[in-house]
Amino acid sequence: MLYKEIEKALKNVIIIDNKNIVESGWVKKIDLLNNEIRIYLNLSNPAMHIKNKLLKEITRSIRNQNILDTIRIKIEIKSDTKIKTGIKNIIAIASGKGGVGKSTVATNIAVSLVQMGFYVGLLDADIYGPSIPLMFNLKEESVNLQEQHRNGILNPITSYGVKIISIGFFSKYGQAIVWRGPMVTKVLKQFMYETNWGELDFLIVDLPPGTGDIHLSLLQEISLFKLKGIVIVSTSQKIALSDVNRSVGMFRIRSIYVPILGIIENMSYVLSKTTKEKYFFFGKNGVKNFSKEMNLFFLGEIPMLQTIREYSDLGIPIVLENKEIRNLFINITKNIIKQIKL
Repeated sequence: MLYKEIEKALKNVIIIDNKNIVESGWVKKIDLLNNEIRIYLNLSNPAMHIKNKLLKEITRSIRNQNILDTIRIKIEIKSDTKIKTGIKNIIAIASGKGGVGKSTVATNIAVSLVQMGFYVGLLDADIYGPSIPLMFNLKEESVNLQEQHRNGILNPITSYGVKIISIGFFSKYGQAIVWRGPMVTKVLKQFMYETNWGELDFLIVDLPPGTGDIHLSLLQEISLFKLKGIVIVSTSQKIALSDVNRSVGMFRIRSIYVPILGIIENMSYVLSKTTKEKYFFFGKNGVKNFSKEMNLFFLGEIPMLQTIREYSDLGIPIVLENKEIRNLFINITKNIIKQIKL
């Protein structure tokens, strides 16, 4: 009798696909031992938030069945399969500080690769400030979370040919994400290993700005997962390059050494509409000179144009709308590929 009551309670637990966990085949075994109920679940790489929700919903549902409160509930979740991905190359986009256009560059490099005929994914690893959904105009209400979760596996959203995953899909616009480092690292691992990326020629990872424990943990993790190198984005002013210097030092630490493929100078200059003269708002050749000093490959420069800002705000990658800027990004992307030993 008690077994049937427990099973009835479990049928009230619905996580994804409008199916309860019994119909989904997640419940493998129920044991009744003295004053303890043991429920064994079998999922394919369950994401952490799915696990937490399961534990909460199962406990609540059993208690609502008026089963004795004195009975302990123990739930064991087992993952018996790992998703197999065919990611050939991972490239991380980094910056010493925020506000230098790292996410804009990551977005347009990803779309440029698609235009060159590659299969591309984009992982938004900037947990505290996810910008990629805005760059692709992927608003919360346009993302079908039911379709994103299949048996605990995340399915990326495809936009302009790029497969995308971001914490921004799971939080409301403007909502503060207040997590400690270990929590962030776990989520990023899930984005790496528990997402159905399929076959990709390139996975672009938009790293958080700066340096810290999150970077160290993430880089150590994805170094084991075909990370080909780092692309750094910076403006030319000294304060930005000072932070980049620290980033370069972190990437060159022996214990986590990751090759730096090169550096991009973003918002390099403002072009006069009338005279076509270049005005170097952040300083001239700052990144280019820095690259020589640090023995880094200079990948190219991107001007500061109002049209880039306008299309970014609209969620349209500029390489789809402006031929001159597209050519700049295509050349930069080709330079990146040349630095990779494919």
